Formats: sequence, structure tokens, C-alpha cells
Amino acid sequence: MNRGHWMLPVSAIVLLAVWELVVDLLHVPNYIFPAPSGVAAAALRMSESGLLLDNAFITLIETLLGFGCALIIAAVLAVLISEFRTCEKLIYPYVVGLQSMPKVAVGPLIVIWFGFGISSKVALSALLAMFPMLVNFVQGLRAADRGRLNLMRALDASRWQTLWLVRIPYALPFFLAGLELGAIYAMLGAIVGEFLGSTGGLGNWLLAMNLNLDISGSFALLVLLALYGIVLQWLVDVLRRRVLFWSQHDDRRRTGENA
Repeated sequence: MNRGHWMLPVSAIVLLAVWELVVDLLHVPNYIFPAPSGVAAAALRMSESGLLLDNAFITLIETLLGFGCALIIAAVLAVLISEFRTCEKLIYPYVVGLQSMPKVAVGPLIVIWFGFGISSKVALSALLAMFPMLVNFVQGLRAADRGRLNLMRALDASRWQTLWLVRIPYALPFFLAGLELGAIYAMLGAIVGEFLGSTGGLGNWLLAMNLNLDISGSFALLVLLALYGIVLQWLVDVLRRRVLFWSQHDDRRRTGENA
């Protein structure tokens, strides 16, 4: 069995055991730092009420919509920036300037413009997720092998044929890294939007938990968001293994040569 398959669950069990033991020995009050047993009880209570699934679904929809919008925008801008020098000079500075703005300050304006419904959460989600994907996409499109690009020119290939046959295949590792970052930032954007103004979602519920000093419930929601990140990383890793199978073959071959 691969060591990586069992190290994570074993380390999680050890961490939870130490956490429970320390909280019990030091008699830490539940309203300051709850034990894992208290967090599990709170999660079970929230799950049985049906609110956990409802709010998680709302946040998931906001995240997926924001991620989809960011993906389309980042892909289109990346192609324009990498293929046309004029577009790079015109577009990229504005994108960097937009990313430099603190989202906590921009968020209230987006809520005012788009309202308290799902639109403002999708807009914030897309705003946070777009830049890391764009940067990775641009780097990937520019990482193509120079020899293959020269070959395509010698064959009189069009710009779009070169993009499709050479640049995009070489950019796939960068694309997947951008997708991983973008999905995480999309969730963060949705949560921030729910903090600023919403009627549902995990962010709205987490804010209510904090205001009511339900620390166990807050920890349960934070653990749920952490699990989202872990599952997301695992899904992207599975996708990477499926799409970039030749890269794994090269890595194993290099390992054998170096042994």
C-alpha cells in the first residue's frame, strides 16, 4: 500500500486524539476551544436539523457558478494576452490593478450593485478565482517547447493551429494548477459574499454561529470547509493523473535511471 494513502488518516487520528487530550487535561472551556467530541456533536446536531445540507448546497452552487465564470474569463484573457502583445499591454495592467484591490473593501460595493441574492456571491467568487487561474494559464501557454513552435512555423501552421496542437498541451499542468487554486478561491469568494450580506449559505451560518458564541458549531463549519479543500485537492490530483499520464511515465523513467 502506498505510504501516502495511510499517512493522512493516521495523522488525522493522532491530531484529533492529541487535541481531545489537551483540551481535557487543561480543562479548556467549550466556548473558547471545543474538543473534537464537542465539534462532532455539533456537526451531528446541525446535520440532523437539515440546515447543514441546505446551506452547504447554497454555497456549493455559488462556488460552482463563480468558478465557471472565472474559468471562462481567465481562459479567454489568457489566450488574448499570450497571443497578442497589444492585448497584454492593454489588459494585464488592469487585471493586476483589480487584483490589488482589497476584496473586503470591494465586496460591499458588489453587494450594493448586485443585491443580496446569489448574483453578488457569484461575482465575488469569480473575482477572487479569476486572477490565479489567469496567471497560471498565461504561464502555461508561454511554456511551450521552442523547437515545436519553430516546427509549426516551418509547416506554415496558423496561429490557432499552433495554439491548439502545441501551446495548450504543454500548458495542461499549469491549467490544472490554476484550476486547483481557482476552485479554492471561488469558495472563499462565496463565503466572503455571504459574510457581507446573504440569507443563506455556510458563510451566513458561520457568522450567525460566531454572533451566538456557538464555538462548537463554528468549528464544525470550519472543518467542513477544510474537508472541501482536501477533497478538491484530491479531485484535481485524480484529474492530473488521468490527463497527464505521460508525465507520470516520464517521472517513473527518470526515477529508474537515477536509481
